[in-house]
Amino acid sequence: MYGLNSSGKTKELKKLWRERKNIYRLKKFIYLGASDSLSEIIYHHVSASDIEDYIKSLHSDRQDEARLHASKQFFKIKVLIELSKNCALFVDDLDKFQGKKLEILKELVKNSNVTIASAQQRKTINKTLLNILEHKQFTAVELGTKSSYDVTNYILIASLIPFAVTGNYTVVMMLLLANRYLDKGVGK
Repeated sequence: MYGLNSSGKTKELKKLWRERKNIYRLKKFIYLGASDSLSEIIYHHVSASDIEDYIKSLHSDRQDEARLHASKQFFKIKVLIELSKNCALFVDDLDKFQGKKLEILKELVKNSNVTIASAQQRKTINKTLLNILEHKQFTAVELGTKSSYDVTNYILIASLIPFAVTGNYTVVMMLLLANRYLDKGVGK
């Protein structure tokens, strides 16, 4: 899903998340947000039984070493990546992932059976991640809104009236220039 701020991307993604078991016939589901820390992501999706199952899936000569690292974050990330195989992956603000979380996200997207994600624009998504999605033949849905822009203009107009009525035209001009700068900054 693509859309500007306040277009309802997160709301729609959360609706799909709530109905995920009715929509998808998969057993595993993962939900990530760009603002979530790695610790939060691991806490919400990797349980002690998942770690134990992963260790048991390893060859017997690697299990003892794996148990030594089972409490470390890098090991839990391996478990999360393994859990993402054939899962439905929900990602909020796909275009805002950076650094280590972005690299992990790329692996999760590769492994997932279904990826449902939101972003502001196609061009703001990491190119490698976009290539992975295109390889999976994704469908994009654009959500549109003018509400955030309209509300901002109404607030600006309301704040200008008292200054204009009292003859404080310098403040009116500064506010108009600030509004123009903000509009240019977000690409309007």
